[in-house]
Amino acid sequence: MNRLLHLLRSAAAAWLLAAAGAAPAATPAVTDEMLAPLAAAYLRAVEPGEEAERHRELLGTVLRRVHRGFAREVDVPALIGVAVKVLEPMEPGAGEPGEVFKLAVNAALATLDPHSRYLDAEALDAQRSAIRGSFGGLGLQVEMADGLVRVVAPMPGSPAARAGLRSGDLIVRIDHEPVQGMTLAEAVSRMRGEPGTSIELMIRRGGQEGLLLVSLVREVIRTEPVRWSMQGEVLVLRVASFTASTSTALQKAVAEASARGTPRAVVLDLRGNGGGLLRQAVLTADAFLAGGTIVSLRGRDGVIRRHWQADADEHLAGVPMVVLVDGHTASAAELVAAALQENGRATVIGQRSFGKGSIQVLLSLGEGDGALRLTTALYHGPSGRTVQRTGVGPDVELVPAGEGRSRRREADRAHALPGVDEPAPPRARVEESGCAPARKGLDPGLACALAFIDAGGIDAFAMAVEGAGTP
Repeated sequence: MNRLLHLLRSAAAAWLLAAAGAAPAATPAVTDEMLAPLAAAYLRAVEPGEEAERHRELLGTVLRRVHRGFAREVDVPALIGVAVKVLEPMEPGAGEPGEVFKLAVNAALATLDPHSRYLDAEALDAQRSAIRGSFGGLGLQVEMADGLVRVVAPMPGSPAARAGLRSGDLIVRIDHEPVQGMTLAEAVSRMRGEPGTSIELMIRRGGQEGLLLVSLVREVIRTEPVRWSMQGEVLVLRVASFTASTSTALQKAVAEASARGTPRAVVLDLRGNGGGLLRQAVLTADAFLAGGTIVSLRGRDGVIRRHWQADADEHLAGVPMVVLVDGHTASAAELVAAALQENGRATVIGQRSFGKGSIQVLLSLGEGDGALRLTTALYHGPSGRTVQRTGVGPDVELVPAGEGRSRRREADRAHALPGVDEPAPPRARVEESGCAPARKGLDPGLACALAFIDAGGIDAFAMAVEGAGTP
């Protein structure tokens, strides 16, 4: 594992250098002449002074880095046209330089893909805090839905949970600002803030007339990346996110559980895991593999730039394994599921995952100038297939009871990068509710995972669930 960590760090450093400018670009260079209309429109829209000149230079820096490092060929004149269109209606000389810069740059970046954007110094600090697993906020997992922010789930014990927010609630306003027109990142940034500060959310709830006004106080939210429990002799590992401490927490959980005796099987629950750090995902997959490819990264030319192999150390070698996924399993979590599935280490059960197969790096723009979060590559599983847009397909699909709404996926997002291959169809498809009667108190997905382990195989599991539903 130490060897893998050393190789991973070296590869990540090299990749960052490539993304920051070492990789050749086939399209023409970004020249001052090309940038001139944007610079003129920007200077006309903002208050004159040193800040305006500094941000004017940053416009060129950002566009050159995008041109060199983005995962696909970039039409820079088109990006400039988008930014200029944002700037033209502004009152001359009235805009605050930093805010106008951010508005114009993010409008242009949003046309590349849903994940590239500029982070000012405050947003950059917030993202780094989230990566460390601690931030000021409400404890909400959210997604975009028809221009509004939809609650996926509140964290247990969080301000959001105590205020009664529910899965499916739509956030219409944050304080006095309408959510319509915000990006998801902007909405999340507004909901986060200093612990002890107040915030009001206007909520639209299905089945109720009118809107609900909910007042909350932000707290320090500490994410617990890994939780474990024993269901009989089966170890259940719930990995909620890939923060800087995930692999360490996972090793600790396996060691604590194994001290009681070797589990009969293991369930790796990645449902609702929206991803996180690439390094932590690779280490997590490697923990359950004794060899084989974990993941490879491919840039705009489709050539493999970096790849990672599993080392010989393996936790719980030979112990049967199930990976649980759903429509909210995304990004780094999909990487783990694909690596374990395609290496034949685990059976994937649940619903097709979200389909975010792209990698973003943070490129610093200088002290106090924030950073560019840029999509630089797609990741590909051991088979060579990318999950971009199509997701990880389960070996056993669980059909949730009463699924009243379709879940948005990466493929539904504007400007999502293209994918290639559809996953193989599931080998079995069962009603999730059919597993629950024999295992009261468990959520249906976990109940199905345990029933699958007891059955010992896909065909026997499908027959057992169908038989349980026969009067």
